[in-house]
Order: sequence, then structure tokens, then C-alpha cells
Amino acid sequence: MRIAIVSPYSWSFPGGVNEHVRVLARRLGERGHAVRVLAPLDGTAPGVDLPDDFVSLGPTLTVRANRSTAHLSLFPAGLRRAALEARSGDFDLLHLHEPLVPGTAMAALAAARAPVAATYHAFREEGSGGYALAAPLLRRLARRVTVRIAVSEAALSFVSRYFPGDYRVIPNGYDERLFQPSGSPPWNEGSRPVVLFVGRDDPRKGLGVLLRAWSRVWREFPEAILRVAGMEQVPPRLLSGLPAGAAAAVSCLGRLPPQELAAAYREAWVFAAPSLGGESFGIILAEAMGSGAPVVASDIPGYRAVAGEAAVLVPPGREDGLASAIIDLLLSPRDRETLREAGLQRSRRFAWDAVIPRVEEAYEEAMRKVR
Repeated sequence: MRIAIVSPYSWSFPGGVNEHVRVLARRLGERGHAVRVLAPLDGTAPGVDLPDDFVSLGPTLTVRANRSTAHLSLFPAGLRRAALEARSGDFDLLHLHEPLVPGTAMAALAAARAPVAATYHAFREEGSGGYALAAPLLRRLARRVTVRIAVSEAALSFVSRYFPGDYRVIPNGYDERLFQPSGSPPWNEGSRPVVLFVGRDDPRKGLGVLLRAWSRVWREFPEAILRVAGMEQVPPRLLSGLPAGAAAAVSCLGRLPPQELAAAYREAWVFAAPSLGGESFGIILAEAMGSGAPVVASDIPGYRAVAGEAAVLVPPGREDGLASAIIDLLLSPRDRETLREAGLQRSRRFAWDAVIPRVEEAYEEAMRKVR
């Protein structure tokens, strides 16, 4: 099958949707499909891994949405290129991600001639004012989607509120070949305790909550290290209230390529995911669990669906609860081992080997519907 996968988000910036697209394209290629990836691009840098058949849809603008930052191509040239590719007839199927987010995926949907599978990733507890206002205008465009996919029940509840219809729930996949244990757990190797955070400098990712909790963790474990992956430095405003020793124990790893990120997960005694909300799916939880890291995460719908009973879930935004959970795990090798084993078991349902056949089934349904 010839497939074009379109993302509205710049490939130059890390994010769960593009990581999903990257590995999906590779796994589909391994299964005999011809796959082209189309996405905006603001230049390459270390850690930016372009798919083999990649079409740049040009530069982006930074847009604030859902308590986060999105890099969307809103320039005419990029939208025109997306539409031309979708209209070309060179593909058996288009797979669009967030097709109703303004930008390239929406342009491809409007111009599509092939069957369209669309994946909806977003979730926002309080709903979307933008969708509420635009839904009457977008529903006709939304009906051009042949098969709808939501990455979780949370994402389904969000998108179907504005665009009712039949949806398949197919979770995001994580790269189980890369994110897997290697040898003994790090606490059996005599290393210093390591707490790991992975994420962007977005308020909803909860780094500020983790750093407030870190003061208490560090007082109990002054030999511990907090590693922050995904940004070059912690904003000084977030470090300003920490004791000097606690601040010195915070290490920024920058944006890591997948292989180095996998190593960081394997070295973690505790992986902390303190997001405040707005997460439809916790791919970082699946990666951490698959790598053998015990997980402490916010008790929010998207994370709960991934972690199940295989993580310690704490109320979002509550640094005391977060600190207590991390300290309890650092104190208890038995609890770390229990969570490690539960996480390894739980993560298997999100491995690409389990997810990719379900994606192909959605493609086959889309092809049948237009025959």
C-alpha cells in the first residue's frame, strides 16, 4: 500500500505526535508499505531524525494552545504543498494526524482524493473553546475522513464532543526494540539515585511541581540527582526557590536522540511524569515502563489509561504527594522491583508490534469503504 502520513507539527521540535509518526512510518515500511511523511520543518539539528521519504512543508509559527506550544505551518506555501501532495493521486491512502488543527493536515484533508484515516491525539479536560466555535464550520470537512482513530478513551471523549461519529481507539505505540531493559536495574549497580523527567518547558508538563518536590527529596537523599531531558537548561525562575545543593543536583541533558533517551530511562531509579493535565496519552510512561524504570505520574486520564496499576499515581499539581511518592520508592528496593516488573508487563500492550496490526486494520477498513 502507498501511504502518505501528514503531521501538522514541525519536525524540528520534539513531541509525541511526530515520534509516533516517525516509528509508525518505519514499521509500516518494514511490513512492505511505501510510506511518505509530510510535515513542516524549521531546520535540522542534532537529534532531528528525518524519515527516509520525507517532504518538508516549510517553516512554522509558534502558537500557544492547550497550555502548551505548537509549531504549525500557516504559511501559504506550506499549505499549498500539502494540498498538492494530497491531490496528486500518488497514494492509496492518506493518514492525517490532528486533521482539524489549522495547518498542513487540514489542507491535505480538504484536498484529499484518496481514502483518509485520521488520528486524533488531543485531550483537554475543560474542552476547547476553539473547537466549540469552529465545529459548525468544520463538520463538513470532518466528514471527509473515512476512518477515525482516537489514541485513547480520553481523546475519544474530547473529539467526539464536537465531531460525533464512529471512532476506533488505537493507542500510540512505543518503540519496544529501543526502549527495553539492559542488564540489572541501576540500583543494583551501586549508582547514585537518579530521578528522571522528560518533557518540554511547558507549564502543563509540571516541571515546576517536580522542582518544588525536589527540595524535599534532596533533603532526604542529598546524593540523588534529578535529570531533566528535553530542554537545554531549566528556566532560572523554576530554580530560584531551591536550596543551593538541591539546585546543583539538577542536571539538564538537553534534547536527546532516541538511543540516548533510552539509556537515560534505563539509568533512572524513578521516572517522574508530573503533568498538570491536557495529556491524551502518556507515551513517555510506556517508554519508561518498557525500559524498566519505576514510574510516578500524575493521576490524569491519559496517564491512568497507560499506567494502570503499574505506576504510583499522585494528584496533579501537589508537590507534597509527588515528593512522598518519590521518597518512598527511593527508600524501598522491593517497591522499585515490583513496579519495574509490573511496568514491563503493562508496556507490552503499547509496543508497536501489538499496535501496528490494528493500524493496518483501520487502513483496510478505509480502503473497503471507498471501493
